[in-house]
Amino acid sequence: MMNFQYDTLAASVRLKDVISSASNRAILHRLKNNDPGLTHLSIDESDDDYGDDDDIFQVREGDDLGWLGYFIGRNEKLKYLSVCYLPGDAEQGRKFFFGIQRNTSIDEVDVSIRGFLGESLSVMNLPHVTSISFDSYSKREDAHYFALGLRQCEALEDYSGLLTAEIVASLVSLPWLSNIYIYKRGGLAINREECMALRELVANATGIIHLDLSRVGLGNDGSELLAEGLACNSSLADGALDLRGNGIGDEGLQALASSLASNAKLRELNLCNNNISDTGWEALAESLAHNRALRVLSIAANTAITETGVRAISRILQSRKSRLEDLWLDMINIGEDGGKILGEALSVNTSLVLLSLMCGETDVSIGDDGLKALALGLSRNSHLKILNLSENTAITSVGLRSLKQYFRSPSCALDTLFINSINIGDEGACALADALGQNKSLKSLSFDKRGITSKGMKAFLKLICDSSSPNSIYLSHHTLCKLGDRCFGGWGWRLSGSVRTSLDTFLGMNNQTPNLAAKVKIMHVFPDLDMVLLFQWNTKFLPLVKRWFDTVTSDDSAFAASVQNRKLSAIYKFVRAIAGCKLLPTSSHSAASEYQS
Repeated sequence: MMNFQYDTLAASVRLKDVISSASNRAILHRLKNNDPGLTHLSIDESDDDYGDDDDIFQVREGDDLGWLGYFIGRNEKLKYLSVCYLPGDAEQGRKFFFGIQRNTSIDEVDVSIRGFLGESLSVMNLPHVTSISFDSYSKREDAHYFALGLRQCEALEDYSGLLTAEIVASLVSLPWLSNIYIYKRGGLAINREECMALRELVANATGIIHLDLSRVGLGNDGSELLAEGLACNSSLADGALDLRGNGIGDEGLQALASSLASNAKLRELNLCNNNISDTGWEALAESLAHNRALRVLSIAANTAITETGVRAISRILQSRKSRLEDLWLDMINIGEDGGKILGEALSVNTSLVLLSLMCGETDVSIGDDGLKALALGLSRNSHLKILNLSENTAITSVGLRSLKQYFRSPSCALDTLFINSINIGDEGACALADALGQNKSLKSLSFDKRGITSKGMKAFLKLICDSSSPNSIYLSHHTLCKLGDRCFGGWGWRLSGSVRTSLDTFLGMNNQTPNLAAKVKIMHVFPDLDMVLLFQWNTKFLPLVKRWFDTVTSDDSAFAASVQNRKLSAIYKFVRAIAGCKLLPTSSHSAASEYQS
């Protein structure tokens, strides 16, 4: 039947005559009535494990999928449709896909077929869908017919799934396509035919801004074919190329370096976990040093990169043309000499915002001397905001103490530091707390519990709120909101009750009232502020004191009332002092009210 025939019969059809089970009929009723609660629908083979799941249509013998497609096509609330199974009857599949092509509300479709659909996929006309994923567990003909249907999805922006020459031809024809994620099942590597199709895709689909080819097994041969496509036009302009885990060696990277030199508009490049050594990396680094577009670069987990490769990185960072913002150098052999090289580069770099130097178990750690040199260079840097030194187990309290010069530099802009999986101990905790004494930028300090006891945490408590005097509290650290492996409100290890409670309280104040944290802490620690020292200036300080209290606000009604009472008490003390310290017959509230009036 065609759609107009279903329209004629829709008013009189009895669902129990065309749908096998009560649960499936309930889904059709919800589709027919535009139930706003039904936004996601999956179609799958009947399975007892599903039970009567209210958003899974379990295909059983006797289900007329034409009616399912018809009611999906008429529905106005559905946003996501997953087609995991359709029976082997090709005519049923055609009726289903023909019915859903009317739908204008679905944004995302996942077609992951177990079974043979054949030519029924060719009528998959979904002109309003913006995201499609495709996988087929059966015959290759599915990909052929899927490619025919894909051409009619004219609004498509995102595609993830299998890659064939025919699918590529369809993708190239789609005017709004911008994001592509290619995956392979079962760890299979992409073959040469698929690599050639990929070359045609990047050469002809000019609107691509994100191409994810992670872990598809390109190798050197596939990388060379990809490089040929990249060199043809301006694909990936202001976009991202993800080549993680592809076994790319120096030969493949040299080919990519040549193409990226002519296509210098790429914004993000991920080469993590390949087989790149200093030779291949130097070839790419030479072209990137003159690249004004690249903002994000990862060469993490390429363990053959050594100090020589770090020098190439340094040249990028020192280049006036480079605009690199995020740099991921995790799990490469940086070592102490590499830390010194990076420190020199960062002393003049004005673009980098994130630097990750996480170390693996078998990698060479940056160590104390490397950290000292890095900190020295960073003390002249005013742009870096995130630094990850996690798992550099050779770093001790000596290296952490060297951060003091950086943290106390007026140019320090760092707001997040990761030092996880380092046994810093109490000595390291005390060194960090001392180093942060005059810092005004750090908001998050992430570390784990290795070797730290309440002694070390008390040093951090004093950093956040030195309760020895109101002035000491005022000079404490009021920007730090996360400490350890948890935000305020919880801790990942055992602390004494008073230390844990105080840390939670003061970190919460930093987070919730960042501009007023100092005042809130002072009033929390000192319930009754001493005004005597201000009396020598008579009433000159009284307006200032009143304004000081007035600026403290809180959503906590009890605390707000407490602030008001303290303000009145302070005013009363001034009134008493003006009267020659004679006890006035009126209460503090009435005396203060007279002043306020």
